[in-house]
Amino acid sequence: MDFYVDAPQKEVYYGNTFPNQPNTTFNYIPGSKKIALVSYFLKTDTLSLYRFTVIVDDIPLKINQSFEGMPVTKRMFDEKFNNVDLGIYNIANKSLTVLLYKIGKPDKIYKSIYYAKPIRAAKIEYFTKNYMDDNGDRGWTADPKNRAEITLSKKNSALNIIKNKADFDFLYDITIKEKESKQIIFKSTAWNYENSYYDEAKDDFLPFVSVDKKIFKKSGDYEIIIEPQLIWDIPQKLKDKYVTKHILNISVEEESFTKKELISSGILFSIIIGGITGGLAVYIKNKQARKKIAEQAEQKEIAKLQLDSVRSQLNPHFLFNALAGIQTLMNKNEIDNANRYLTKFARLTRNVLDHKELISLTSEKTLLDDYLQMEQLRFGFQYQITASPDLDVENIEIPAMLLQPFVENAVKYGISEKGNDGKIEISFTKAGTDLVLSVKDNGDGFDTAKDYAGLGLALTKNRISLLNSIYKETPFLLDMKADTTGTLIQITINQWL
Repeated sequence: MDFYVDAPQKEVYYGNTFPNQPNTTFNYIPGSKKIALVSYFLKTDTLSLYRFTVIVDDIPLKINQSFEGMPVTKRMFDEKFNNVDLGIYNIANKSLTVLLYKIGKPDKIYKSIYYAKPIRAAKIEYFTKNYMDDNGDRGWTADPKNRAEITLSKKNSALNIIKNKADFDFLYDITIKEKESKQIIFKSTAWNYENSYYDEAKDDFLPFVSVDKKIFKKSGDYEIIIEPQLIWDIPQKLKDKYVTKHILNISVEEESFTKKELISSGILFSIIIGGITGGLAVYIKNKQARKKIAEQAEQKEIAKLQLDSVRSQLNPHFLFNALAGIQTLMNKNEIDNANRYLTKFARLTRNVLDHKELISLTSEKTLLDDYLQMEQLRFGFQYQITASPDLDVENIEIPAMLLQPFVENAVKYGISEKGNDGKIEISFTKAGTDLVLSVKDNGDGFDTAKDYAGLGLALTKNRISLLNSIYKETPFLLDMKADTTGTLIQITINQWL
């Protein structure tokens, strides 16, 4: 991608890339009012295989548009390339995003962002502390008013730093220094959203970074610095207005046993009776138990990170397929249906990109309703979603988008060719303490023992495997049955209710 703007060259900072955002380029153009976009291709490329989408702020202007038939000119300084003009856009105080992808590779989307708004300095909202109690249960505590000093006790495992929400949080990195020595002890660009502070005004979760307690070797003052990481050549005085600095006094309590802990572990009893050997044995046993709990907690955190990765791969896969649906309707000149499809797509996109891992059965039904109503505009099938009356659908939660890939599979490979004769039935039922989720279609079926290349199905199987490593007490069981009369997918979540 290339671009031309009406701002002076000294106000254009282009080609910024970030390790935590693969295939993404960020261009900061604060003085720009108009932008012209150009895409370059090798002369050997087949333009009909490529698609692009243009979004200004949150409004899509061009969706899943093909390069085929667009005017092509030679690149002036390289005979190997042709260029295609993508148009001129008003960008004053706006953000423009271009998504470029190739048919058959929905998991590899190239994103170019052109940001003409002023970048704001980050704001630290408040701090929280993770803890683990004597039973191994985890949680967090917060004191929004205490922004000058924090005490990390022996039960605290990490300090969380929560910042305000920005248009693009991945721009900002966070550094922590010992104030006295100026030594950097922590640096990260990996902002997290899960189980974070909920901002009611924005109806969203604020990003945070979790800092292991072990980073803080001693009590004292620490400097927290949050700044956007851009390749820009500006004086330090100007750059300082984008930088947030905060001094936090951290008191680190030394590990020690309380009297109650000494009694419960047998150490005090051993001292009283003079049994040094017995006391040592109890200490070693407790140490091994704590180590096992820590290892289990670490494995659970790793599984959660892997689960986030799988979810992040499902999102572009789903969005690509949905955009293809809009293109199909437009190619058929069904403009009204395309507009209705796009309206449903907007709300559905918001739900799909939500970072919540668990959502209510009601929210899952709403998501599936929106998706199936969209696809009805293309294929004309019938569908039904039911829930047992003994289920509290408002309060029972399941992993978000658990059924959507199977429903998408039922539409695409099951009933897309049947028209009005196609039928999909989705049900939420209770079986004792188990929750049973079913997707049934009357398509031609498929070989359930065979591994298919479909990205959504493969990622969902991987996701269920990761869920089982987190929710070991409530295993997820996947059962697939298919014949020439249709396909039945069942997910049973044991002891979930």
